[in-house]
Amino acid sequence: MITCPGSLQGRLFRCFVLVTAIAAVLPALFYRDALYEERQDIAGQQALAHASLVRNVLESRPGDARIQELFDAAGEMSLRLTLIDAAGRVTHDSRVGRDKLPEMDNHDDRIEVVEARSKGTGLSLRRSNSLGIEAVYAAAALRDGEILRVAMPLADIRRGADREFSFLTALVAGAAAFCLLLAVFITRRVRAGMEEMTEAVESVSQGKTHSRLHDVPGREFLPLAEAVNRMADMIEDFVRTTGDQQRQLESVLDSMHEGVLVLGPTGKVRRWNSALAALFPAVVQGEGKPLIESLPVPALQRRVDALLADGKGASGPYPERLGSAGGGHDAPFGSGDAPPAPEGEDAVHFELPPGRFLVAHLTAPIERNASLGAVIVIYDATQIMRLERARRDFVANVSHELRTPLTAVAGYAETLLTSEDLQPEYRNFAGIIHKHAVALGRIVGDMLALARIENEREAVRPVPADAGAALEQALSFCREQADAKGITFAVTLDTVAVLADAALLAQVFRNLLENACRYSPVGGEIRVVCRREEEEVRFIVADNGPGIPHNALPRIFERFYQVNKERNSGTSGIGLAVCKHIIERHGGRIWAESPYGDAATAMLFTLPAAPAAAS
Repeated sequence: MITCPGSLQGRLFRCFVLVTAIAAVLPALFYRDALYEERQDIAGQQALAHASLVRNVLESRPGDARIQELFDAAGEMSLRLTLIDAAGRVTHDSRVGRDKLPEMDNHDDRIEVVEARSKGTGLSLRRSNSLGIEAVYAAAALRDGEILRVAMPLADIRRGADREFSFLTALVAGAAAFCLLLAVFITRRVRAGMEEMTEAVESVSQGKTHSRLHDVPGREFLPLAEAVNRMADMIEDFVRTTGDQQRQLESVLDSMHEGVLVLGPTGKVRRWNSALAALFPAVVQGEGKPLIESLPVPALQRRVDALLADGKGASGPYPERLGSAGGGHDAPFGSGDAPPAPEGEDAVHFELPPGRFLVAHLTAPIERNASLGAVIVIYDATQIMRLERARRDFVANVSHELRTPLTAVAGYAETLLTSEDLQPEYRNFAGIIHKHAVALGRIVGDMLALARIENEREAVRPVPADAGAALEQALSFCREQADAKGITFAVTLDTVAVLADAALLAQVFRNLLENACRYSPVGGEIRVVCRREEEEVRFIVADNGPGIPHNALPRIFERFYQVNKERNSGTSGIGLAVCKHIIERHGGRIWAESPYGDAATAMLFTLPAAPAAAS
């Protein structure tokens, strides 16, 4: 908060007035008292001189006539002469007639008389009892013991001092007036310089960065003026650079085909590009308003609220979709073929009424600040969605159409194998046909299963299911395969209830166990572990096979992906993709770790735990 005690000109002027007053009044008062004291001292010295002079005259030519002549001359000189005998009685006085002399007080106790009797001369400043005025008294002792006293009135001394002090006062007042006029001139000059500096700074603050200071009121302001000019140069450079960056950013945003929306830290709309305005025209009037008013997509608003609330780049590992129970980050609308979204990003898939499918990627800044909350990039995935649906329909239709001829080929090959009249070399050919027909039929079956689980129109209805029963069912299918290689199963699985479709859960267990049996060494061990973790249940299927390279772990759940020919020999490459989609349709997640503890590879997945009452 800025405080302002008053204008600089006013404060400087008051300082000048105060200094001038102190410089004028205090010396004047001191000089007046000193002047009075000096004049009194001078008057006392003059009185002593007159007393000595008169005493010398009287002693040289004594007599009443001479005394009367001197006393008459003293009256003309405004002096008062008094002659006091040895007893202290007044015998002559130039201001008092002879008839009144007997009425006068005895002067033997007067200060000047006492000093004159003891020292020869005496001096005092006091008020006269007989005349009622203040005077300077000087006394001198005569040879016959008499005392001659000279009195000089102080009124005349004061009048002279007052005349001199009046002249001095007029001179000081003139000097003070000149100082005040000079103060007004200086303060106005300082104010004018400050106003010029203020105007320059104000111009810079209003964007007129070309303004500079060229004239300052004094050398003391030169560093300030130079600092202001440097600040203006820096601001001009910053404004130019910022403007260039702003124009570059606007050009980049407007040239993008994807819609870009920038939100503030509270989720209010800050900026958008033309592509987004074409998708959502309401955003043009939505600056400073909540997101839901410009983009009426509740799922997107919920994800933004979650992202801004926890301050992380993504609120969860799965994007939210309208009309679906969940899905992967990996591809629009569950294709399962794209890599996961980068850390710090989240995706929301939604559909506009005309049948357009959009994908919104949300990104929060790495470091939270007061100006940026999140960035949303929206692109049109309609064509991708149509191609994805066409691909799924094609795979499903082709798989369905291939099922019948493959069944016929396998059946006829099996019939040939049971024929007793078939020659050995032809029986070998029939066995090869039967083997590959069965393998191809298994691939077709997996593709049909994947197509069914990808079809979001077929709802998955999780109910409390016994995970142990589903595992036993899967083990019964894999027992023959495991026995052929001498593989044993170590199961640590209590009776645990999860929210899942029992048949689909058994299929997940079967695919994972068959995969583990296929790659486990002869005489190996497959461990199946189950752990309850708060609101979900974690399952672990671990084997001691050759392991999976670290760079292949993110892709093993993609359909048809093969790490290498040796590890994936004889497989369709679809089983793990089926497991992934089944688990995610149940609201869980699945991943692989290699190595895992003392095992080479482990497949881990989670499912929501069933309520306690259902368990």
